[in-house]
Amino acid sequence: IEVVKRVATMGVDAVDASNSCVPCTYPLTFQSLPLPTASRGEPVFLDGDGGRLNDNDGAKVPLVMYAWGKLIVVREIDLSDNKTSNTFSTSSTNTGPSGDPSTSGFVYRGHTAPVTAAKFNPAGTYVASGDARGKLRIWAYDHEEHLPRIEIQLLAGPIRDISWDFEGKRLVVVGDGMQSPESAKVIMWDTGVKCGDLGAHARKKGSSCAFRPCRPMRIATGGAEDASVFFHKGPPFQRIVGDGVVSEKCHERGAVHSLRYNKDGSMLASVGTDGSVCFYEGKGMGLITRMEKVHKSSIFSCAWNRGGTRLLTCGADGYVRLLDGKAGTVVNEWDVATLQSGEKREKVPMGAMLLGCTFVKGDVPVAVGYNGQISLLPAAAKGVDEPWIFTGHQAPISAMTFGSTGTNTLYTADTDGVVVEWDGATGASRGRVSNVDEEDPDITGKVHAGATVTSLAFCAANDGGNGTLYSAGWDDFVRITHGRSCDGKLKMGAQPNAMTCGANLVVVMTVEGLVLIRDEQAVSELIPLPYEATAACLSKDDSTLFVSGNDCNIYIYNVASSSAGNPLEESHVIKGGHLKPVQSLSLSPDGTKLAAADIRDVCIYDTTDYSNIVSKGRWCFHTQRIGCLAWSPDGSVIASGGNDDNIFLWCPAKKTKRVHYRFAHRGGVTGLSFVGSNAAEGGGDWMLVSAGADGCVNWWNVEEDAKTKFGF
Repeated sequence: IEVVKRVATMGVDAVDASNSCVPCTYPLTFQSLPLPTASRGEPVFLDGDGGRLNDNDGAKVPLVMYAWGKLIVVREIDLSDNKTSNTFSTSSTNTGPSGDPSTSGFVYRGHTAPVTAAKFNPAGTYVASGDARGKLRIWAYDHEEHLPRIEIQLLAGPIRDISWDFEGKRLVVVGDGMQSPESAKVIMWDTGVKCGDLGAHARKKGSSCAFRPCRPMRIATGGAEDASVFFHKGPPFQRIVGDGVVSEKCHERGAVHSLRYNKDGSMLASVGTDGSVCFYEGKGMGLITRMEKVHKSSIFSCAWNRGGTRLLTCGADGYVRLLDGKAGTVVNEWDVATLQSGEKREKVPMGAMLLGCTFVKGDVPVAVGYNGQISLLPAAAKGVDEPWIFTGHQAPISAMTFGSTGTNTLYTADTDGVVVEWDGATGASRGRVSNVDEEDPDITGKVHAGATVTSLAFCAANDGGNGTLYSAGWDDFVRITHGRSCDGKLKMGAQPNAMTCGANLVVVMTVEGLVLIRDEQAVSELIPLPYEATAACLSKDDSTLFVSGNDCNIYIYNVASSSAGNPLEESHVIKGGHLKPVQSLSLSPDGTKLAAADIRDVCIYDTTDYSNIVSKGRWCFHTQRIGCLAWSPDGSVIASGGNDDNIFLWCPAKKTKRVHYRFAHRGGVTGLSFVGSNAAEGGGDWMLVSAGADGCVNWWNVEEDAKTKFGF
């Protein structure tokens, strides 16, 4: 852990660099990244201009940067679409931020509050990011540890937009000033010292800003409630008023959501709530033209192409439009709402209301809607002939499981009730699971009606060998999915918290007992237990069930094949093995060892006589709840993941040794599994997949670390 301390003067705080990213020395080979966080009626910031370091390097793929909660995501968008085979490895042709092999993107975790804005500097080496508490943080993108340069408390409320000058020496920040006198500030990038006084918008609320990319320097700021654009000249910067040339009141009402200068600084564009687009002269800031009703409703974002001649806009009407800045005409348009919903609807679905747009590689349009899905729109000049939709999770991932053997299929679910199917070989999302019998008017993809999905279980013996996915949620349903179509559901008598499955049997653990499901039908009533169940695990042959209780014991049941009465018969109880209730259970592939974990200890038991192989106090290095366990395919190594963000590898044959991956997922590890036989072309025995509360799915190649540490 490295801490960079600075003198706490002029509002500059001590800067902590710990836990800002997954350490570059770890064997992380690929990341499937979360989607942008979105709030209805508020713009989503997107930055597709990666600066000279990223856009001018042929070894780097196009980047788009956005926020997911407290995290900043830099997603790589490979226009060559070459990730179509079983890779299980980092890219051999593309490079990441610090020159290392690419892992498909990068997640920065240095903020302690939700991130509201972020921008690359012109060189692409630093990023300035702001959060909901008004803190500005400037950190190195091209450094392997992404060390911070400065952190400063700039505004009293959320920072809404950031813009660098063309030299990379100054930046302007706007947002909510709340009770303070300023809603916008312009500062030097390395010291935080102000270099001018900017005009305050109505109610101290600013929404957007733009720095002219050439001299003479100009700054434009847009108001969140006064429909005004203020202009400033400098340095030192001051507002230009009263000369009869500046056009401040060109929008009719509401907010000016986005302000952007084109590349040579000759034109400035503004968009807002009134659905109009205004073009201003870049130096004198007089109005050139005003296009009314470009969109039927609010326009939330705009961006210039690399040539500075075309402006991209997106709005709540579900359309993206490309405008000619000089002629003031619409050149092209894309109906993203119809593209995502698959049909033309009379009313625009809420999920398809577009809140952000940008260009990647200068000329490829990208848009984001309220549902977070990223739409890459056709650009023939760049070889993009068909629209691409990137999907994933907008909320913390709460459950994970693999599909049928040899299919490269992975399923994840989140706290919003969304279930996503992934290609386990490439890490690409295949799509969201959808309800067949229930409408999704908002196209948000919430299978469990917005409730948290607590567990996923895949039963390969069902559906003629294709398998069935079961998902349990806090809507008190277990839903049944084939492929990506959820076409069945079973009502639970109590809230389900976990599931486990064997060959053909699924056991649902609820707050009041257990329910058994076979062939997509409940085959038992709710079976009450004399204790509160905390975890469950079923043997592969459906004959033995392991259940842990809040009394710190583990109960072993024989499962009867008939469905008469209570099919469970208690055969043994493991007592005194844990000091705290067990939170996760897992059987080894050959069924000879049972792993159990609580909030600190990982213990191993021999299933022949339930004696201790590894007892409490030996593997006791987790500091919070251990929510998931996973055995390697050969049973020689077991992995554990906890709410302390850590992943450990353990070996029963080498009890005193361990492999430790810190900072694996911000907020905790919620899913863990070795790929093993799920890989269609092999090579998955040492590929560990983890999912976490940060919305990421990570692929780790742990072969070298495991063999070096455990001496295989």
